[in-house]
Amino acid sequence: MVRTLKDSGVEWIGDIPKDWEVIKVKRKYRNYKEKVGNKVDEFERLALTLNGVIKRSKEDSTGLQPEKFEGYQILRKNELVFKLIDLENVRTSRVGLSNYEGIVSPAYIKLNNPKESRFGYYYFISMWYQEIFNGLADDGVRSNLNADDLLNLPYLDLPYDEQKKIVDFLDEKITHIDSIIEKTKQSIEEFNKYKQALITETVNKGLNLDVEMKHSGIELIGEMPEHWEVCRLKYLLEFEPPKSEVSEKNINCTFLPMEKLRTGKMNVDTEALVEDVYSGYSYFKEKDIVLAKVTPCFENGNIAIAENLTNGIGFGTTEIFTIRPQKINTKFLFYRLQEQTFKEKGKSTMYGVGGLKRVPGSFITNYKIGVPSPEEQQQIVDYLDEKTTHIEHLIENKESMISQLEEYKKSMIYEYVTGKKEVE
Repeated sequence: MVRTLKDSGVEWIGDIPKDWEVIKVKRKYRNYKEKVGNKVDEFERLALTLNGVIKRSKEDSTGLQPEKFEGYQILRKNELVFKLIDLENVRTSRVGLSNYEGIVSPAYIKLNNPKESRFGYYYFISMWYQEIFNGLADDGVRSNLNADDLLNLPYLDLPYDEQKKIVDFLDEKITHIDSIIEKTKQSIEEFNKYKQALITETVNKGLNLDVEMKHSGIELIGEMPEHWEVCRLKYLLEFEPPKSEVSEKNINCTFLPMEKLRTGKMNVDTEALVEDVYSGYSYFKEKDIVLAKVTPCFENGNIAIAENLTNGIGFGTTEIFTIRPQKINTKFLFYRLQEQTFKEKGKSTMYGVGGLKRVPGSFITNYKIGVPSPEEQQQIVDYLDEKTTHIEHLIENKESMISQLEEYKKSMIYEYVTGKKEVE
């Protein structure tokens, strides 16, 4: 039987079953704050993340921390919780259903109705997927929604037995999809580990496993081929070349924000005038290697060979090093700077506090590597190009599958929570 639908009168909800009604959230939920006060030691700390409500240690110093937790509020099991601040940034807004009892930031908004909350979670997470909360605050005046704003939003009223059928169906389907996504992410992680191990082994040991070996004298590496030479990087490259190379300032150049620097790629289409970025920014040109110096980007391997630059010139954040190979194959050095022992040693030399720790330039210039002949360097590059390209292709396919599953999950929740599809 075809279900009869009607216009809900709410753009983001669309059509709903004829016997469903649009009401205000406050008809179904109660908002209140229960300050923990001197009972703080009786409760665990909770946090609302992009992965839902999780337990978090009171000793965890990541991000902004209160001096005391007495001002936190109690979050009960099966309560809905929202973070609706800084809504210009989609990733800072959150929606969660708590499976625990604990304390959370007073900045969070809670909704209480244990009988309704499982359906409510799917309804509100569908709003979050569509970035509805962010759009509601996009009025040029404010970037937050408060409890009254939330309570006055449209909500759907339908029989509880139908709610239960929808929630039970979605619980089963979403759990299955999330399981596939998690296994696929684990597979990607294994491929990345294999790629990392392959690079590390090849650039340190070469391709001929039967060759005579000698101790490299380099910490963490151990033996290397007997005919390789040990050399500090400063004798093989130019480090942080001067901006004075740029003879003309009234031209466009490529501009590289840190978030556009990824392992092996510079995903940029941003241009700027040289004169606007000449002072205070890092400089590089075509075929230079750019390497992140700040944590966690350095450990994550944010590095790329600069290519296809506007007018052959690039400027970027001060949090990158510019490395210009001179007496070493550029691609070989590119792979060598991705290997694990280099990143581990670099991390141990970082200075600064919190998220602003940086690798010193002296670490780069004084780092020792084993250097094969130019012919062997090229052989290693050709081998790694072929192997890593294949691995990256497999990873891209799996990432594409995850994206498709995520979109399917979002669509499924929306279709069933608004009644456009009926649980058989």
